[in-house]
Amino acid sequence: MVQSGDYSSNSAASSDQAGDLTSLYVGYALILFAVPTFGVAAAIGLLRVWRKAPPADPVARSHFIFQQRTLMAAVAAIIGGVVLILINVGVFVLFVMAVWTILRGALGLKDLLEGRPIRHPLRLFY
Repeated sequence: MVQSGDYSSNSAASSDQAGDLTSLYVGYALILFAVPTFGVAAAIGLLRVWRKAPPADPVARSHFIFQQRTLMAAVAAIIGGVVLILINVGVFVLFVMAVWTILRGALGLKDLLEGRPIRHPLRLFY
């Protein structure tokens, strides 16, 4: 048990892991809110993880990389979909992107809640 005057390195490591876990939950919330906010949450999430170093914990690291990849692809698809609206294909691209983003965010969040890493975080499909 940790006493009020005990400042060991173990408590610092557990606070870093708790911070990483909170950051991952925020990342998944931004991914899931990307569709209802018309991509604003995805852009905020991408700015949040753009140049941030991944966590040291292997499970947290896999989720972090998964979130980076998801947000980059979502923002690219939003931009591409908006441009492709000019030739009447953009609505389809935006719809597919919306379904893909929600599914990927929900499956990643499910794995995080169960404490499992993402097996292949760089894949576009789960």
